[in-house]
Amino acid sequence: MKDEVSILKRRIDELEEIQKLAESLSSMVNVYQTLETIVDCCIKLCRADRGAILLFSTSVGESARTVVRNAQQEQRGIDHVVNSLVAGWVGVHKKPFLTDDVLKELNFRNPSEQIRQLGASMAVPLLEEGKPFGMVHLVNSRGGAHFSEEHVRIVSTIAVLAAQFIRRAKVQEAVFADNQRLKASLLQARGVGSLLGVSRLMEEVRNKIVVAGPSKAGVLLMGETGTGKEVAARAIHVHSPRAEKPFVAVNCAAIPSTLFESELFGHEKGSFTGATATMKGKFEQSDGGTLFLDEISAMPLELQPKLLRVLEERSFCRVGSSEEHRVDVRVIAATNKDLQEAINKNEFREDLFHRLNVIPIMLPTLRERREDIPVLAKAFLEEFSGGMKKFDDAALQVLSALEWRGNVRELRNAIERISIFAVSAEITPAILHETTMGATSSTSVDTRSFLLKLVQSHSADTNLLDCMERDLIDLALQESQGNAAEAARILGVHRNALLRRIEKYDLR
Repeated sequence: MKDEVSILKRRIDELEEIQKLAESLSSMVNVYQTLETIVDCCIKLCRADRGAILLFSTSVGESARTVVRNAQQEQRGIDHVVNSLVAGWVGVHKKPFLTDDVLKELNFRNPSEQIRQLGASMAVPLLEEGKPFGMVHLVNSRGGAHFSEEHVRIVSTIAVLAAQFIRRAKVQEAVFADNQRLKASLLQARGVGSLLGVSRLMEEVRNKIVVAGPSKAGVLLMGETGTGKEVAARAIHVHSPRAEKPFVAVNCAAIPSTLFESELFGHEKGSFTGATATMKGKFEQSDGGTLFLDEISAMPLELQPKLLRVLEERSFCRVGSSEEHRVDVRVIAATNKDLQEAINKNEFREDLFHRLNVIPIMLPTLRERREDIPVLAKAFLEEFSGGMKKFDDAALQVLSALEWRGNVRELRNAIERISIFAVSAEITPAILHETTMGATSSTSVDTRSFLLKLVQSHSADTNLLDCMERDLIDLALQESQGNAAEAARILGVHRNALLRRIEKYDLR
């Protein structure tokens, strides 16, 4: 009888709390205070230590964002990594998440001190037409109380009210997609903002692009492979009156010489073997917009007069036709070769060169702007890992010291590889070495050369020996799945010596 009375009293308390919450939602004095009230209500009813509301997004470059944590314990809010991983699970499975050990459930190998304190975890999706657009997440400290199916039922009831409130208040739109801010950020991302760097050389390039954008004049982009010539071309297009019109990119080196004319100017049906239908060429496709001719030096010499004619007269004929087609196209060309030398060898027409080279812009190599490497590396890792991984300062110093003969393209590929193979959330020099040394890349060096670069680039603010030793032990423990004896064997040291170092660096 006492148990029944206790259960009945608990049900009445739950109903009273949910009724208070419903009244708060209907008054909607302050959106974020109301969201905090939702979290606090869930925490109170489920006796949780911490709580948060997250919203998901597929329209902008992030999977989830924590909108609010419980205000009373803000300093002990749920770690972003844990929030994000649970959000990923809920987004995929579209049902509540419940576990007594979140670290074990999410397979954390080397958790931080903050994450190590977490125990039971529960998340309930916020649904719209059966699809999750967010979640309520509750966590208890390790060794604390567990959550039950009853708690899931309670939070699921609250989640229905919360989802209606969030949709009615348009909180998701406010968090993810303020139209003006989004448009401005997209323009910045596609325009000069896409040319990352803090160096004087990149600032000069951005200034030239902003000036060149409104002009109708041709632009010739010069620079080594991988320096970002197509990115610069797109930025010029974005900063021009043609920004809303097509941007068409053509790699001249990838087109067989026999198909070049058809590719640029189009052809009529039956004009040659294989021409089974009339096709518009790149000039027609980019009418009103911008045509980017990459690796212009690869254009066949016999076709160059026809390109010159189009640039001067703004008209052309399709292959197999005598009908003139007029177009309004701005041409931006790019080359990684010395066109003046090609002219001297009769491999490129001088008149075409002068027609293209009205506004010359030189893209610098990474070797010339090493101060930009940390900026690019952090941006690429943020992109590829979704903000889940970071470089430490020593790793950024190593990256800045490497040659990067493939320039930004090579750096980007290397960072993508690192984001895939690195297990730890913090990328250190040792992890950097492990994930890049085996790559067939011009960046790859032997161990001695790698360490020499590290010594040359390392600042005296931290103990390099301790940093390297800690990283090596950490990697060995990961490789041995936490088995100290196996890790000692891998490192070639006695187990007791390794245990002392594990304790020294707090790697338990």
